[in-house]
Amino acid sequence: MYHLPVKSSRHRPCVVPANVDHTRYANYRPGQRPGRFVLNGYCVHALTRKVLPSIPRFTLLAGLTLITLVHTFSAVAVLATESQIMPLADKSLLLDGQVIGDRIVVVGERGHVLVSEDDGRSWVQQPVPTRVTLTSVFFTDPANGWAAGHDSMILRTSDGGRHWHEVYSDPEDERPILDLWFKDALHGYAIGAYGLFLKTDDAGKSWQDVDFNPATLILDHMNNDDPWSKEDVWVDFHLNQISATENGRILIAAEAGNIYRSDDGGRSWLSLPSPYEGSFYGSLALGRGKVLLFGLRGHLFISENTGTSWAPVVSNTQATLNDGIRLRDGRIVLVGLAGTLLTSEDQGQSFERHAQADRAGIARVLQTNDGALLLIGEMGVKRLELPRADGETEP
Repeated sequence: MYHLPVKSSRHRPCVVPANVDHTRYANYRPGQRPGRFVLNGYCVHALTRKVLPSIPRFTLLAGLTLITLVHTFSAVAVLATESQIMPLADKSLLLDGQVIGDRIVVVGERGHVLVSEDDGRSWVQQPVPTRVTLTSVFFTDPANGWAAGHDSMILRTSDGGRHWHEVYSDPEDERPILDLWFKDALHGYAIGAYGLFLKTDDAGKSWQDVDFNPATLILDHMNNDDPWSKEDVWVDFHLNQISATENGRILIAAEAGNIYRSDDGGRSWLSLPSPYEGSFYGSLALGRGKVLLFGLRGHLFISENTGTSWAPVVSNTQATLNDGIRLRDGRIVLVGLAGTLLTSEDQGQSFERHAQADRAGIARVLQTNDGALLLIGEMGVKRLELPRADGETEP
């Protein structure tokens, strides 16, 4: 789904750990700061899914190919209590969206929440009680939904996105929320930077910060009774995306090659073997245990056993991949930076690249009720009439 600005005077200093690729990270942490990059007093971070606030979905093009611009705005705007209705809000940086019945809701910078009731042809901005960047939105039914983002802000709506109120925030914690997911009407999770993990058991009316300590699984062929050895690990990585498979398992794609899975509805977590040391920004369940995993620099993998093992897939791109969707006709679409759009007609075994002319970074992709794609990202939201598998164009 992505994520944005962290002011250096208010938050932890920008830091790049010595053992990571400086083109990918600018983490705001005390200590050595090789490669710190500051723009107008704000720490600029490399794309990390919804690509984050301290881990934006988009980071600045500064002579490097695979980074996105993290939009900056004034401290006055960040501290304001109400969003500002803007005539070009649908052209601003947007990071997530969801189709709910005949309505589409998208969210993004400056607290922008937009609603469309004509399959994304026109948009109406809704007032919300914040101007922080919103990185994620999730609805459990056409009426009830939540939006979350910077300052650990969580907003709630009970009328399909027309009116919103704050239910949780923790700006002193300095960790943005990067994704939201509900397993039913009562139980949900919000994940984010530096291992942020919140849960609710009352339909999002209240949220609790809980420790995220998954067990590490190491395949042990010497023990036939229990082929996995487990070791509890404390997690301080950015948790980028949370999603579910068709059999009820939950996956989290995370920073630095980490993938986590829950087999019991989120009560406990396992750290899965990883095929790559770079960051992952999302996964896409395809059914019968098959999962696609994607992330930094076009890295793409497929699993036939819900993440126990992975095989590489040629993506035909070096652009970071942020999101994926399975269309109603069975095709798979992946999107990412530099206007990257990939399609597969063989269940993710191979992909064809369709570069967008504007090369704008794409954070999220949706399919509308009339079959078109909605590309959500750096330049706002736009419709794309994707040709059908038979060569015809969707009506």
